[in-house]
Order: sequence, then structure tokens, then C-alpha cells
Amino acid sequence: SDGDAVVVLKAGLELLLDHGGAVAGQLRYGLGGETTVAARSVERLPVKFYGTWRCPYSHRVWIGLEEKHTEYQWVEIDLYRKGDAGQWRMALEELRELYPDFVRCSQRGRLPALDNDGEHVEDSLILLEYIHEVFVGGPLLPTSPGLRAKVKLWAKHVDLEVAPHFDRLLSAHDAEARGQARNDLVQGLALFEAAMAPQSEGPFFLGDDFSMADIALAPWWLRVISVLRAYRKFDPGAHPRLQVWYEAVEARPSFQRTKVDPERLIEEFSGFADLEESAQFRRVGGSSLARGRR
Repeated sequence: SDGDAVVVLKAGLELLLDHGGAVAGQLRYGLGGETTVAARSVERLPVKFYGTWRCPYSHRVWIGLEEKHTEYQWVEIDLYRKGDAGQWRMALEELRELYPDFVRCSQRGRLPALDNDGEHVEDSLILLEYIHEVFVGGPLLPTSPGLRAKVKLWAKHVDLEVAPHFDRLLSAHDAEARGQARNDLVQGLALFEAAMAPQSEGPFFLGDDFSMADIALAPWWLRVISVLRAYRKFDPGAHPRLQVWYEAVEARPSFQRTKVDPERLIEEFSGFADLEESAQFRRVGGSSLARGRR
């Protein structure tokens, strides 16, 4: 009932606050993600999902779990220690001291990770296959061997030809390196678009069927149209098929329940702002971001 839902949400928020507010202070995902994390953090369950809202790889697995309507416990993991000089990734021993259960699940201290009643699995794409096979619910992979191979190939394409160029475009300092990273990212996205089913067959990678290929790209595209648009003047209008695709992705309940607030992402990556690439966007403000998504 609605009353029960309110009780669960309140209990979740109280639990987060009881843990020093570390997660509660970061919960600015937008209503869907915030509500889901609060509710999923309340009860200790056999299925424990170790992730963080910052991580697009964690977001993939989160979508997959919600697609399957899996009963899981959310465990927020912050891999970074912050200080006056900035932030740095904690050593494995530090992580083991702070999050012993997580390091038992992920012996290298990497996110995302899943503990399914003692069965430990890592790596976002491997986890999506595991979730597809282990949990009941809608499929994340097609039954046809040929289509299944295609979905896996293009999910891997995102890791090889989209994610690295996103990182390079954001972190590069000189114009030449940024220009090359931008071209490589545009090419990687264009190749993904070209591999998609015709729009007349449906909005998703395979047409009407939502799959692991869609999940692989969705968190990265969210960051492209928010973070890269804010700080690197990236134009999502150059990819019309992906804009139509993203409208359909956004409408899925699994994405609505896990969506990270774009403004929070922009704030999180504010250290990558510079006057040349960012000033015009920042003067326009948040309404410009909304206009960039058809």
C-alpha cells in the first residue's frame, strides 16, 4: 500500500542517516534513484549489490537487477578517500578495513560486484549475463544464438569504443588530444547506431526488445548528454537514432528507478570544467541541458 511504501522509504532514509549520513548526503539521483536506494538499503538480503551512484558500470548492473525485479540489498561503496589536496583511490587494505564484506566479494576491490547468497560475481557485462541466467524475469539476452552474439559484441563495443573516448575527451588538456578523442567517440557512437535495428522495427538496439546492448550504453549516454555537453560542448544532435533510443530507455521502469540526476553528475565532474569549453554552457544553465534531449 502507499502507507507501507512511505514507511519503507522513511526507514531507509533513517538507516542511511544512522550510518553517518555518508550515503544520504550523496543521494541526489533524482526521485527514482533516491527512492530505490533508500528502500533497497533497509533490509539485509541474500543478494547484495555493491555499487555506487557515480559509476556507469554499477548503473548497468542496477538496471539489470531492476529489469528482473530482483530482491536485492543495495550497499553503497565509496572507493575514494577525500582530503584537502583532492581525492584518491584507496588501497585494497583500506577498503578491506572499511568494507570487509565487499572485499570478500570483490577480492580486487572493484565495482560493481554481486554477492548472491555466497556466490560472488564481478564485471558489469559478466554480471548482466549472470543476472540474465540466474534470476527470473524478462530476458536481457535474446534466445537466438546469432542475435545473442550480436548483443554481446556491441555491448563489448561500448567498453572498447565509447567509454575510453569519453574518459579521454573529459580528461585531456590540449586541443589536439580532445579533438582526437571527440572524433573517436563520435565514430564509436555512430558505429553503434549503424548496428541498431531500423527505427521502424522499434526503438531499442534489437528493435522492440530491450537487451544487454541497451543497458551497456545507457549510463554512458546519460553522461555524454550531461557531463560532456556541459564541459566539452558535445552535441548529442549528431546522433538522432540514439536520441530516439534514449527516449524509450528513459521510459522503462528499470531506468526510472535507477536514474542518476544529470545535474548531480555535472556537479560531480566539475573539476573537469575550463573556461574555453564550459563557460557558454554554464551561463545558459540547466534549461539548456534539457533542450539537448529530444
